[in-house]
Amino acid sequence: MEDLPDQLIWEILRRIWSTVDQNAASLVCKRLYRADNEQRCSLRFGCRLDPANEALSTLCARFPNLAKIKKTYAGWMSKLGKQLDDHGLFILSEFCPSLTDLTLSYCTFFTDVGLRCLTSCSKLSSLKLNFAPRITGCGILSLVTGCKNLTVLHLIRCLNVCSFEHIGKYGKIEDLGIRNCRSIGEGDLAKLGASWRKLKRLQFKLDSNYRYMKANDCSAVDRWQTHHISCNNTWCIA
Repeated sequence: MEDLPDQLIWEILRRIWSTVDQNAASLVCKRLYRADNEQRCSLRFGCRLDPANEALSTLCARFPNLAKIKKTYAGWMSKLGKQLDDHGLFILSEFCPSLTDLTLSYCTFFTDVGLRCLTSCSKLSSLKLNFAPRITGCGILSLVTGCKNLTVLHLIRCLNVCSFEHIGKYGKIEDLGIRNCRSIGEGDLAKLGASWRKLKRLQFKLDSNYRYMKANDCSAVDRWQTHHISCNNTWCIA
């Protein structure tokens, strides 16, 4: 194994897709361990990572070139330990300089403070949040203004995000997903204004338990229909 060229080692590791197999391969010898640490660019982990912040710090230190991270707390219970919080997002911003794609699902402990930490991730281009009840529009504003390369933003069941008009004013979002955010109605789409020209993909779905438009939505949509906004670049609306 020690006589194999570096290019061949990297090619072997690139062909291993399973995380379990990657972990097993890294234990074969020190050379594979070091090579795996350098080439590992994505991580996906669940709710059994405890203590979350300390474990995340260790993983980020071991894999310095992480570009894609998926973290989910589906099925989490308090007996499984503390969740990733604002300090955990600070760790990501400090130890993952190559981070481009971040997905957080059922992470209920982090707030707008954590989102502001992510503005240090200069390469972040995609953020997907599924059920983040503690964040608000202020955190999203900090994010879109601070992350200059952010083009993909998906918000699913983010219950306290009540507006996203600032996305049109300050962001460069091309792929926008708003699903089951009960404080956002159809009228809020009107507030996107000229940012419709930037969008290439839009997903919008109302909360099934919040079907009726907010009181100001009807008038907002009526005003919107009197304007002609070019959206020729938008190739998918769902």
